[in-house]
Amino acid sequence: MKQYLLFGLLLCASWSVQAQKLHAVYEYIPSAVATFREHVYFGDGVKVAVRDSVPVAADKKEGKSPEGEMFSSFSLVLHTDKNYRNIVIQKNNENDLLEIRSIQGKNYQVTDKFPQLQWNTDYSSTDTIGKYICHKATASYRGTKLIAYYTNDIPVPAGPYKFGGLPGLIVMLYNESANPNYWTLKEISYPYEGSIPVNQGYIYSLPKLSLQNYIKKNDALVEEQMRIMESKMPAMEGVTIERKKVRGTVEQVYEWEEKGLREK
Repeated sequence: MKQYLLFGLLLCASWSVQAQKLHAVYEYIPSAVATFREHVYFGDGVKVAVRDSVPVAADKKEGKSPEGEMFSSFSLVLHTDKNYRNIVIQKNNENDLLEIRSIQGKNYQVTDKFPQLQWNTDYSSTDTIGKYICHKATASYRGTKLIAYYTNDIPVPAGPYKFGGLPGLIVMLYNESANPNYWTLKEISYPYEGSIPVNQGYIYSLPKLSLQNYIKKNDALVEEQMRIMESKMPAMEGVTIERKKVRGTVEQVYEWEEKGLREK
């Protein structure tokens, strides 16, 4: 009888954690000259990550929360096609996710067959980041290595952008590459009583693209821009410019590109 009672209490506790909603604000730094705010909402097994379309000004005087954490107001009105920068809608334990991306000011509904992350959490040491005691985890992801620090103090398997699946909320994450991207937790509301400021009707009305087709379109545009720029540079006799594709994003090499390299 006691065993059944204990099982019931554990089940209720687990359900309570799953039922509580969370809103986290991350500082996202893709380069030394740009910083963005990324808002992450999690509830009922669904995560929505919304990245601001306008970078935070470096010299902007930001306010502080009562706990001393930095924050900036979420000023976007997410119901017009002018303000979407990047939105990710992701369900727990599902590889298919939906992402909103844009090319030349036009938004697309991009479907991504997200690879299952195999996190290595076999690290005994802990680090204190802000007010949280954090554990380290690493994973290989699309041509780069992810390093994440998560806290068991917030037992929500969420994190910035497309990342999560750890025993607790990701407090800091970055990738090892020539152009590393950084995410750091700045604010949190848990439990969160508000709503998610995203117009799903608008999102599902956008033209659809697979991630592979979107990347092909975007790469072609970048390549054309590079050719135009190089054509305006003075020619140097005997000098050949060789360019190597290095993406400035956390995603360096995609699955279909790895397959093509293996077949060569």
